[in-house]
Amino acid sequence: MTVARRTLAHQGRERRYIEVAHGASPDTLVLFLHGSLQSGSVARNFTANTFDALASATTTVVYPDGVGRHFNDLRRGFNESARTLGIDDVGFLTSLIDSYGASRVIGCGFSNGGQMLLRMLFDAPATLDGVALFGSAMPADDNLICSPANYVPTPILSVQGTGDPIVPYHGGDAGIAESNRGETRSAPDSARYLAELNGARSHSTTYPAQGVRVDTYTGGAPVELWSVEGMGHLVPAPKQLDARLGPGTDKVVGAELVRDFFAL
Repeated sequence: MTVARRTLAHQGRERRYIEVAHGASPDTLVLFLHGSLQSGSVARNFTANTFDALASATTTVVYPDGVGRHFNDLRRGFNESARTLGIDDVGFLTSLIDSYGASRVIGCGFSNGGQMLLRMLFDAPATLDGVALFGSAMPADDNLICSPANYVPTPILSVQGTGDPIVPYHGGDAGIAESNRGETRSAPDSARYLAELNGARSHSTTYPAQGVRVDTYTGGAPVELWSVEGMGHLVPAPKQLDARLGPGTDKVVGAELVRDFFAL
């Protein structure tokens, strides 16, 4: 396995990303987008390098950096420099994906990174073949800057903790104080919304572990919501994180859920 820091020129900027690879021409590209105030390097550490383990002879994992440690996502309430500077992250991510020529692209995103993937689904439909969202519920309708009019059904995995202090599991205002991000749907309402877009109207519920509920929508491109009792605002991984994000969990590992859901 090789880990390399690379750049891609876009919109007059040198955009940076980390590449974790075994081969030069992957069949599958896994994109991991970091959360607010993070970077690709921080995201690798934040997830205990568990997403690196998805790299293989046929799969490459990349961790792009946002501008000003943020991506220009789809929330009207988002006011970081990535928005005020008019950063074209849809164009950047599309160019990055195109540079690999992979036949399959799976996007994984935490918080702001997950919201960026939702924007990709709306503004660059069919660019991604699957999406995994961590702590990233759909914003309310009046908190959207883009339309789902051109959406293409896409398999979606969503993982949220019921103890999330930043993106409330039951919906409401997301963010902290002056970093408010506007209103978000509840995790279950978000899953139902995305399932409706996917034409996945058959619903079932399972409990694979104590304190873990999985709502599965099938009949179209599948949607799975993993609700983890008491977990905070994080990507579940075997790592102790800042207590301000809320409790961690040993019930699931986010990268393993991605591996299984998308058969990587």
